[in-house]
Amino acid sequence: WAYAVMNTNPKAVALIFSRLSNQYKRNNFTLLKENKSQIHQALLCYRFEHGQISRLPKALIKECLMAFASQQTNPSKLQKDVVATFQSLGYGVNEEVLCTKTGYSIDAVIILKNSEVAVEVDGPSHFIGYKPTG
Repeated sequence: WAYAVMNTNPKAVALIFSRLSNQYKRNNFTLLKENKSQIHQALLCYRFEHGQISRLPKALIKECLMAFASQQTNPSKLQKDVVATFQSLGYGVNEEVLCTKTGYSIDAVIILKNSEVAVEVDGPSHFIGYKPTG
């Protein structure tokens, strides 16, 4: 997670991932769900921001994705209002859709005739009194 926030050198992260991989293969440690979520965020940054491919074991990558994707969502009043507005305009809306590529929850997916549009609703509650969760 810190890697994603600080945008650390990918070579340094590769070394960390290598050590993590070795420890995982030896079953030398236990990771909490929060730790797995943080590793997943670092993996996303490593892949999408730097075009790097992780050599972490596929099983660990999957565990990290599942830990991250299983975080409970809590739609804000603003988000509910935005969804209700789209619905009142006659659009189909799917709420809290899991992005299988990243594990993030998309607030709303608006269904158009031939496509879908992802909508993220980030009002003041996303930034005021915010405490990182993983």
